[in-house]
Amino acid sequence: MAQRHGLLQYLRLKLIVVLLRAFVAVSTIRKRQRDRDQALPDVPVERISIPSRDPARNIVAYLYLPPGYSSSSSKPLPILVNWHGSGFIISLLGTDALFCARVARDAGIAVLDADYRKGPEHPFPAAFDDAEDVLRWVATRDYCFDLARVAVSGFSAGGEIAVVAATFLRKQLQDLINIQIVFSFYPLLDLAKDPKEKKVPHPVNAHPVWALHVFNDSYAPDVNSRTNPIISPNFAELDDFPPTVVFITAEGDELRPEAEELAERLIAGTQKKVINAVFAGVAHGFDKGCKEGSVEWTRREEAYGLVTKVVRESFGV
Repeated sequence: MAQRHGLLQYLRLKLIVVLLRAFVAVSTIRKRQRDRDQALPDVPVERISIPSRDPARNIVAYLYLPPGYSSSSSKPLPILVNWHGSGFIISLLGTDALFCARVARDAGIAVLDADYRKGPEHPFPAAFDDAEDVLRWVATRDYCFDLARVAVSGFSAGGEIAVVAATFLRKQLQDLINIQIVFSFYPLLDLAKDPKEKKVPHPVNAHPVWALHVFNDSYAPDVNSRTNPIISPNFAELDDFPPTVVFITAEGDELRPEAEELAERLIAGTQKKVINAVFAGVAHGFDKGCKEGSVEWTRREEAYGLVTKVVRESFGV
């Protein structure tokens, strides 16, 4: 059942979020342009509309394919489904375009970059439902995608969606698709933990505590629901995770400890392949809008290279 905000809570969140959306739109112009300047023209990209469970609404997505791919002469491709960062409130579809194109080109697979609804207008389970609808759509395209070789990925809030997709939805949809890998970049995994307790020894451009509260309240206004593993996947059963789990975090990010904690529990309690890659000297969102020659540029190349390496090894491509 959809969660609801109280009227005053909603109005307060709506005002804050509108201002944050405007600030992000203006303050990230240069970063977005730097990423656009690195676009890969040889990677085909198609904008598609995926039917949702609501007959009057579609989910926008971008499909990236390897250079030279032809549906008429090629076999179904392994696929990576990606969800962008947002704090659960900001529409940033397309900000992972460089990542998606690089993985499609370098790993030789399809990459689907999917949108999802945001709070506070659309609190839980709106984003979760959209993720499920996207995966169910993928499952109907066995002539395009190799449903035995499916991976999911996400950044920040999208990293939370990816982990939920790789646990709860993986189990729910196991007769339709086989999610084998999850890549979660600097994810928000524990909405139940008080934001003021989220700290690292050497923070770099840390989120203000009030902003983390806005993210949590916009997505999951019912505080008592935040230990639900489809809201906070740190509470998911370890056996529900796919065979390969990769966390990519930033040393200076206050969200890093919750990913490290989950990785440690998976390593200790399962036989799964778990990679916990912590990138030194950088902040949350370090891979976006990097300047050539910077530490962030170097770390981005390492992180994207790691994803490609794991995909190629796990899927045999």
